[in-house]
Amino acid sequence: PGPFLACAMAAGALVASDDADARARWLPAVATGHAIVTLALGEDGGVWDAARLTTRARDGRLDGRKPLVPAAAVADAILVAAVDDDGPGLWLVERRAPGVDVAPLRGTDMTRRVSEVTLADAPATQVAAGRRAIDRARDAGLVLLAADAYGGARRCLEMTVRYALAREQFGQPIGAFQGVKHQLADLATDLEPALSLWWYAAHAHDHIPDRAERHAALAKAHLTDLYDRAARVATELHGGIGFTWEYDLHLWFRRAVFDRAFLGDAESHRLRAADLAGW
Repeated sequence: PGPFLACAMAAGALVASDDADARARWLPAVATGHAIVTLALGEDGGVWDAARLTTRARDGRLDGRKPLVPAAAVADAILVAAVDDDGPGLWLVERRAPGVDVAPLRGTDMTRRVSEVTLADAPATQVAAGRRAIDRARDAGLVLLAADAYGGARRCLEMTVRYALAREQFGQPIGAFQGVKHQLADLATDLEPALSLWWYAAHAHDHIPDRAERHAALAKAHLTDLYDRAARVATELHGGIGFTWEYDLHLWFRRAVFDRAFLGDAESHRLRAADLAGW
């Protein structure tokens, strides 16, 4: 059931939460597609770290702003990362509750709808104390974005190879020109080993908790960088048609932009990975 990214991150947070009642109420509903729950983590200034949250929780009420919340406009409930006097935690607020304003945004990626969520004395229930559930949900999102980026980069490569073999110039396919085929060969050799990177990140998330956070950060950083480059090379090698609305390549380019930015850019995650490794 979807929207997949939003529901998967929220489900990961609920699984790691302290509230058995919330898990019993929402997890089966999400799994069967009868409810949509999303996660509101990011804050203004590109903040995706539980240690830097400004959204406040006080006496079961939330105040703050979350500028990029996936699927918030269609969600039944929103898991909000916020901070109270005891530190960070997760609070569950129903979308139709008083004090919850959801404003849909026109984002770059038209296949993933995001909204700005403003909370003004909104009633909420704490479902997790501390940052563990927040971090697990974020890491699940990082692995999923890495997987999405791999698939998107592969699709860009396949589209461009097909086009280069069909488009002719000077009496031969443009794929015969070194300036084209060398760029495609470079992408192929970069892409193939990247598969194992996000596979291992997914494996670590499920089975090796002490390595999960670092490898999720590495996979997200590397794969979204690679997807961004693949989308740009593909667009350039397609020539004019690659920039047109009618040709589907722009959809993959837009998705690459989303994958690169959501949950933090590649540089921030490489720095996190280095810190987690003790470098």
